[in-house]
Amino acid sequence: MSNQRAALAFIPILTLAAQVHAAAPAPAGDKAADYSHLLPLNVAANQAVVQLRLPRDVYLAARSPHLNDLRVFDAAGAPMPYALVDLAPQALVNRPSAPAAVFPVQGPAHDGVNVQEGLQIRTGSDGALISVTAPARAAGDELIGLVLDLQPAARAARVGAGAAIGALALTLPPATGNYNARLALDVSDDLQNWDEQAEATVSWLVNSQGASVQKHRIEFAPRAFRYARLRWLDGKPIEFAAIHAEYVVQREAGRPLETLVLQGVPGAEGRDLIYTAPVAIPVALLGLAFQGRNVVMPVQIGQYQAMPNRDPGARTVLKLQPLVNTTFFQLEQDGRRRASGDVAVPVTHAARWVVRPLNTVPERPALRLGWEPSTIVFVASGKAPYQLAFGRAGVRPAGVALHQVAPGFSERELMALAAATPGKVIVQNRLEQTMDGAARGPAGNKQVWLWALLVVGVVALAGMAWHLLRQLKGTSEPPPA
Repeated sequence: MSNQRAALAFIPILTLAAQVHAAAPAPAGDKAADYSHLLPLNVAANQAVVQLRLPRDVYLAARSPHLNDLRVFDAAGAPMPYALVDLAPQALVNRPSAPAAVFPVQGPAHDGVNVQEGLQIRTGSDGALISVTAPARAAGDELIGLVLDLQPAARAARVGAGAAIGALALTLPPATGNYNARLALDVSDDLQNWDEQAEATVSWLVNSQGASVQKHRIEFAPRAFRYARLRWLDGKPIEFAAIHAEYVVQREAGRPLETLVLQGVPGAEGRDLIYTAPVAIPVALLGLAFQGRNVVMPVQIGQYQAMPNRDPGARTVLKLQPLVNTTFFQLEQDGRRRASGDVAVPVTHAARWVVRPLNTVPERPALRLGWEPSTIVFVASGKAPYQLAFGRAGVRPAGVALHQVAPGFSERELMALAAATPGKVIVQNRLEQTMDGAARGPAGNKQVWLWALLVVGVVALAGMAWHLLRQLKGTSEPPPA
């Protein structure tokens, strides 16, 4: 009975130890020392909101597929709010201009508001205007309008025939002083059907010293057209010395692209090759790099998917889920190198890529991953300098919505944000080492003592149970070691 009472006495101790262990404080909070890598950031003193296109090193060392382990700390260790965004570069706009071919239209002065519809127009085989005349000429005919052929302007500006025009710039004849008029612009592609495009007032003012102020442009929403017609709504018609067509040519800005080349090892299935990749990379392009001069390799590229096996005790079946099914090659023909380009795929995060050649493998190619880096926008509200920390598994995302970081900023203002200047990446202790160090702290020491107490209690209970069992059986076997 004494042994039973002693065993019962240990139960509250074990219960208390378990409760204390459950209530033990968690490891130290979120701070820069908890991350494997730090990137120093220099920020201009007069900038409250700054941006940083994430460098390649961030994607190589981050431990989360969606960069959940990004943190921005100031010099005092305080976290700074940030948003992870994709700032697409704005399209580049070019505005070349060139003179159009101008053809004056003569007619009765009272028809000036509406240029006659029965004009006799001669064109060449390519549609170029040769002449524009009224159906019947009279001695009192005056200038009532101008017809423009935009093809010569497109050739001179070196733009395509379908390029959009956004304005016409007018040049007065020499020795012309002050001039004012209100004009209507009609456009057409076939000289038969006309659309009214714009109305505008033009004016030139010249003072006694020869200085001038002029409003000489007719602006409108960019549109592609072949022919134009100017009508005077007010003012005396004149034949301008030149009329320049101003084109609006937009060209998409090149997006930044990062690449990483991986070396493969043989896989478990047939000819498969396995490539280990940083899981944070948002892969958008896949390609193969060959060493040989003439290589043609049809392949499938994707990831394994574990399929359950119905046979008890049989190993799990791995099935390849391909993202790419194509032929990569590198050839040298007539002294020139010809090679396949990268293949676009849906953005994919994967820690392991599988390349399955569909024929005999002449060599083990390298796998090339391509991705577009994201941009981090953060508030520099703390003490400089700042640090971007990354490289820690199992943490929750700390990013917020963009409007909580840059409220009221337009897209143009976001694109123009000053960029933080990154320094050299600092590699700290690996996360496992950091967590071991935390375990050796005050909280870690308390947990060690608690576990020791639990082990001692379990051993004591085991000894007592054996002693009671021996008494019940009436044996005198020596206790086990």
